[in-house]
Amino acid sequence: MEYLVGIYARLSVEHGNAKDNSIQNQIRLAKQWLEEQNAKLAQKKIRCESLSEKQKEEEICVADRCRLQDIYVDSGCSGTTFRRPQFQRMLEDAQEGKINCIVCKDASRIGRDYLRTGEYLEKIFPLMGVRVVCVSDGYDSGREMPGSLAGNLKNLMNEWYAKDIGRRVRLVKQQKKAQGCYLGSKAPYGWQIICCDGRRGLEKDPPAYEVIKQMAERRQQGMSYRQIAGWLEQNGVNTPEHYRRTGEVYRFEYGEKQRQTWEASGVRRILLSHTRGDYHTT
Repeated sequence: MEYLVGIYARLSVEHGNAKDNSIQNQIRLAKQWLEEQNAKLAQKKIRCESLSEKQKEEEICVADRCRLQDIYVDSGCSGTTFRRPQFQRMLEDAQEGKINCIVCKDASRIGRDYLRTGEYLEKIFPLMGVRVVCVSDGYDSGREMPGSLAGNLKNLMNEWYAKDIGRRVRLVKQQKKAQGCYLGSKAPYGWQIICCDGRRGLEKDPPAYEVIKQMAERRQQGMSYRQIAGWLEQNGVNTPEHYRRTGEVYRFEYGEKQRQTWEASGVRRILLSHTRGDYHTT
């Protein structure tokens, strides 16, 4: 069978600087797939020529021939809409029989709405008799065994859905952080969680913050993180975990010795966060 191939590439404005998704890279990957398919055809022809007539009858000596017909590029177009100029032109060419195979980098190039994209992959393109290849996803509708298409497509869309949900969660977290919301479950040492106008924020915890200030002063004086940890131990300062449980900054002179001890790595982490200003008051 001869496949009349249309390469589709799309790049939205917000991903204009992403090298992996550049138009050039998308087209390169699609053309590379095309070359590999035709190379397989050539190898199969050579092998079949060496077979006897009987062997040729027993073995299917037919391979898919792929011929590039056109390249469709939607640059600066969001994947959330399907009314893209080149995407619509590609659909028209498919309906007219000018192409019967669409090759793209991955399914997200077809669309970012995974429900609509799934509809195109599962219903619209098959009804049009169009083979779809998503190179990076390893998806090829023309290579699926009968009965396996739905399962493999479902796995692809589920994986994409999970990635999309993760992306949305990260975006929401970034937005909340920019608004001054604290997203952690526990307050970092030297701070305490407060609620203000329906938002979770941080404010300084005076007793513990005073300890951080003393740690920072000793660091400026040239003490190493290990030396500061030893100074904290000598002065009976509870570790952050012990302070969180007891609410006491200092151990009693004759009290039970805490199981946790100050480590240089913990001191370093606290002081670096303090220096960078990782936490802000609401």
